[in-house]
Amino acid sequence: MSDKKHPSRRGELRRSIWWIASWAALVILGLDFMNWGRVPGLYLGLPGWLWYLAGLILAVALVYGLLSRFAWRQDIEKEGE
Repeated sequence: MSDKKHPSRRGELRRSIWWIASWAALVILGLDFMNWGRVPGLYLGLPGWLWYLAGLILAVALVYGLLSRFAWRQDIEKEGE
């Protein structure tokens, strides 16, 4: 199947690559390799890793919310046709 006959396939591939790349980035950030071997500092009385984890959880929630809003809705609409 060529892209000329199915122009939406190219768009679907780009969206899939974007979702995979965003989840891969979050997994890599979840390792927190930047702070390995460092003594954590305190910010507002809480260790820095806790703030990092809170930010990471918010980022995962944002990406998951975007995924469920845009990607899943398209798949459900296609199945209903």
